[in-house]
Amino acid sequence: MGVVAPPQAPPFPFTVEQFVAEVSPPSAAATASQACAAFAQLATKAVVPGTFRAAVPAVLGLVAREGEGLLEAKESALASLVALLACVPGAAEDAAAHGAVASVLAACEAAPGGRLDGNALEAFRILCTVDAAATATVSDDASIGPLIAFVKARAVGANPRSRGSRDRDDAARDDALAESALDLLCGLAAKRRDGGACRDAVVRRGGVAALGGALVAARNDEVAVRALIGLAMTTAHEAQREELVAVPGACAALTRATRSPDADVAGAAKALLRTLGRDEALRPAVAAALRETQASGTAADLDSA
Repeated sequence: MGVVAPPQAPPFPFTVEQFVAEVSPPSAAATASQACAAFAQLATKAVVPGTFRAAVPAVLGLVAREGEGLLEAKESALASLVALLACVPGAAEDAAAHGAVASVLAACEAAPGGRLDGNALEAFRILCTVDAAATATVSDDASIGPLIAFVKARAVGANPRSRGSRDRDDAARDDALAESALDLLCGLAAKRRDGGACRDAVVRRGGVAALGGALVAARNDEVAVRALIGLAMTTAHEAQREELVAVPGACAALTRATRSPDADVAGAAKALLRTLGRDEALRPAVAAALRETQASGTAADLDSA
């Protein structure tokens, strides 16, 4: 009986040249949007040829294109950028080299209601999983400063550009953005093969305050545990611990978290609280927070945490 060959993946239905032509000027916004949406969908079902690395500049060009009626095209372009970064070797390095962070942040700033934020955060997260792209990003002051500021704003769980009342859908969307923002901060802080350059960039740009603020604002355990993991990786030194304690409500949020029904949240909070409590300079602030929260039965004491 002969060996049956495994089924072959179907060929990708269009070439990179065709794709680039459809997303580049003078192609209309509607045509570019359809091409990017089709590519993003196909990338989940078929193997994307490595040749599509050449599409990165054209996709970023669409993200940065100015004019009326481009919002939907930019949404699709970011979806296709996420697919390229996830599926095509070398795409992340090329994206970083072509100013992806600046282009995407500018598009997000111009978009109403934070409409592009979700795909932007996912693109940044994937880009920063690639060591060379992450190093290039944190080494560029023009990129890393605005990126951390963007992430900080989303990590606290509310879009700073939103206006008016917020309903349940808004809150769920903000929580999802906060989780994505914290995933990015934690991913950068966790890198070690770069000698700590990414973690140091997060710390220098206010990442500790962002993580502390996210813990204070957390409405669910998924946000809280991400904030606590990030804090565990960015508060190794006294100055960073002082920065955390200075965040309004951070100590109280930390003590409340020690009684979370989620074991991961409670365990991480207790470990961090013990670390803060061992620092004589910080112990009074931590003890004060414990006294404030013990009355409601939501916090452990400093020695048992």
